[in-house]
Amino acid sequence: MKPIFARLIEGLDTKAYATRAITRPVFSTEFHFHWACQMTYIVKSEGKRIIGDNVDRFTYDELTFLGSNIPHVWHNDKKNNETEEAKSLALYMDPDSLLTSCEKLFDTKKLEHFFNQSKRGLIFYGQTKEKLKIKLQEIIVAEDIKKTILLLEIIDILLHSTEFEFLSSAGYRHNYQPEDTERIDRVFKYVFDNFREDILLDEVSEMCSMSKHAFCRYFKSRTQKTFIEFVHEVRVSEACKLIARNKEQINNIAYQCGFNSLSHFNKTFKYVKGITPSQYKEQIFK
Repeated sequence: MKPIFARLIEGLDTKAYATRAITRPVFSTEFHFHWACQMTYIVKSEGKRIIGDNVDRFTYDELTFLGSNIPHVWHNDKKNNETEEAKSLALYMDPDSLLTSCEKLFDTKKLEHFFNQSKRGLIFYGQTKEKLKIKLQEIIVAEDIKKTILLLEIIDILLHSTEFEFLSSAGYRHNYQPEDTERIDRVFKYVFDNFREDILLDEVSEMCSMSKHAFCRYFKSRTQKTFIEFVHEVRVSEACKLIARNKEQINNIAYQCGFNSLSHFNKTFKYVKGITPSQYKEQIFK
């Protein structure tokens, strides 16, 4: 999950957009960012994702749009020590090339505003999501001028929708440096794989060859949150998945997600989500 500036598709630097249908044993495990905007529809898979400073779960039928240079990664769940096949559809857009091309056809102020908004990462829902995923499926297989017509139809849907939520916080700005972020890389993966167990700061800082104080300062400077806040967000995201499945009592879920007491779980859950686990469950099943 090394956060690097990624080269996505050969030829994208000479084109305004490109599409890709992805079928892999797992999604990319590199935490990365790139200049191209990226719309992604998850066809199959579930797990945890980081988009900017947002840490949450993803599942199939999710549609996101990520603006330029926002770091991101999708990390698949493991079942019986194996990962399920991962499938997604992606549309990449070079914002500068598109703005230059489209300004000859229409006023691009709304498009420029949308690209700026999307730098926080967007997740779509409702009718907008349904329309976009159909268009995305069509543009993947379309050719020549039909492909470009579908691109313009997708842009039109994006510019007129209010059915989305921001993923990263309003003030988020990433501070990742390619030459020193391999440490963060290892930390993310370690927490994803071990959040059900006790995670000791001593062990994590030693893994990064840093003192506890230096590691805490380093982690916050890169992620804009403390290490324990990150661990809590990963655990709460897993708890949300288990609550939604409605198969376990909340007190059992707390211990399954790495919390050592029900009171600590309730307090942390409310801090992260703004509501208690019971209230979250009521909202889902009302």
